[in-house]
Amino acid sequence: MMFSRRGFIVAGQALLASAALPLRIFGAAGSSSLGSSKVANLGSLTKANFLPLVNSSFAVGSSSLTTAWFTLLSVEDMNPKTPALTTSMAVMPKKTKTPAAKLDTFALHFHGTGEALPQGTYEFEHRSLGKFSLFIVPSGATTYAAIISHLLSAAPLPGPLPIKAKPKAGVPVRSESLSPTL
Repeated sequence: MMFSRRGFIVAGQALLASAALPLRIFGAAGSSSLGSSKVANLGSLTKANFLPLVNSSFAVGSSSLTTAWFTLLSVEDMNPKTPALTTSMAVMPKKTKTPAAKLDTFALHFHGTGEALPQGTYEFEHRSLGKFSLFIVPSGATTYAAIISHLLSAAPLPGPLPIKAKPKAGVPVRSESLSPTL
């Protein structure tokens, strides 16, 4: 599948615009099984918020599912180790003038009870965090994984490149620009 540069930029702008929208637009309101009416902003939840909750239970539900219970098994740091990557490269990448975007990426590993759930987005609820939507993927018979990646600082987008004007018909081109330099 080929993408043009313009299509890539348009898709990237749409992705950035959707990331700026509040998460409540994408989540569905439902009844609370734990009695908590607090809604957590997944964009503000970090690895540090989940670390003390290892071995605690989360209520998991959807519109077509009765409440299931998941236990948080572990929180795994998934931030890339950039020095190891750059020293093993055969050809070093060019240095850029803009700093790279900084990401905070971590994986949550859960153990589920009851019927196996297919991959999808479910509403999670915890007493201390509140309710939030999370996309999970089965990683075993009763285990599930969720990857959370936060953009901490974005690299500024470069401005558009200037368009070089084509010479008009009938206008002579200067000969010094066409002759090779000796």
